[in-house]
Amino acid sequence: MADEDRPDWAQKIRSEREARKWSKAEMARQLFKAAGIPQGNVRSLARQVAWHEAGTHRPTDWAAAYAVAFNMPETVLFGGRGTDNDDVERRTFLTLATAATAASLARDIEPLRTAFESAAAVAVGRRDADTWERVAWEYAGEVGWAPAELLQRELATDFGELTRLIGEAAGTARLRLVHVAAQLAALTAITLTNLGEPRGARRWWRTAGRAADETGDHSTAALVRGRSAVFALYGAASPLSVLNMADEAIEVGQGTPCTGVVSGHAARAQALAELGRHREASEALDDVRNVYDRLPEFVRADRTTQWGWSDQRFWYVASTVHTHAGSLDDALNAQDKALAAYPTRNWQARTQVEMHRAGVLMRAGDVDEGARHMVRVLERLPAEQRADGLLQQSAMTSLRLAPTEQTQRRTIREARELLASNGR
Repeated sequence: MADEDRPDWAQKIRSEREARKWSKAEMARQLFKAAGIPQGNVRSLARQVAWHEAGTHRPTDWAAAYAVAFNMPETVLFGGRGTDNDDVERRTFLTLATAATAASLARDIEPLRTAFESAAAVAVGRRDADTWERVAWEYAGEVGWAPAELLQRELATDFGELTRLIGEAAGTARLRLVHVAAQLAALTAITLTNLGEPRGARRWWRTAGRAADETGDHSTAALVRGRSAVFALYGAASPLSVLNMADEAIEVGQGTPCTGVVSGHAARAQALAELGRHREASEALDDVRNVYDRLPEFVRADRTTQWGWSDQRFWYVASTVHTHAGSLDDALNAQDKALAAYPTRNWQARTQVEMHRAGVLMRAGDVDEGARHMVRVLERLPAEQRADGLLQQSAMTSLRLAPTEQTQRRTIREARELLASNGR
């Protein structure tokens, strides 16, 4: 994109960064610091900084952090919102066109790289496993907030290459690559759920489970099943089916306090809450806390990847349980703590928590304010984020908490129409 075609905010980001003599990596560190994230994937965020400065991705989730890092008002850096529809539409078009062109070019030249890999026939060994473990870790930090359409294509390409390498590997290197395959398959399933394709996600969860079992590592097997149970809450599975999946994750984990086992308990608590079994859900939430308190510190400290289980996840689960029970004070308290814990960039989970807030207001009797809160939150998001599968399901679940006799109120209809207008 030529300089004159770049949005003003993209040019300002670059000029402000260069005025401070920061590299893109240093800009990423400053953004993490501004967002209150003690550790983050600098390489991944530096790549996003490049996208921001090129004007191909508007930094919706990082706008506030940029403003703090540069010590200037967000409105000065990015301008007011909604004041120039034509400009917004032009930028959106340029963003989509540029992303589509880049993706097309990458696909066009991929056969050349694949042909070389086949011709070289280099032995697969430890260094390949090291590389692919880093790849999986980077994806784990991007899935859930980066554009799902782009990630799905990249994951598919990398999974294809990894599959070929596994067929040529042996011994420890092969086992490590199979472990990576389990992770990438799980991340693909999560991405498909984000895209609103739960049935496709189920097939990838099966693949992830088989790969995890082949590693012989019960923690990995529990991880895949626990995360699968959690994401099944946002798919086509019934809460009763989720309970079975959650129990399997807990059993496979063999009592080890790990991400998979705590995820199983978390899925169980939320499924019971959706079923209206509130006493059991509260007891299950106690089980979540018990396992959480015994998790390794590196798991509790991980706020940025799909494999961590920090306090932000606990308060999210607590928010869900109290919201369905209609416990207004407990729900609002859990939501406040969740929002304080989630990084700024995690727009998906933060918005889901706001959907909980709308739901508990409706469950407690303030239907109009709950629905209006939902609309206000959704209207602040770009259309592609409003179409997110997890967000859509969270919003619809909250709307179902309104008393049956009030589901045709104008405010409820407006919220439903807003959601439908952005569904995939």
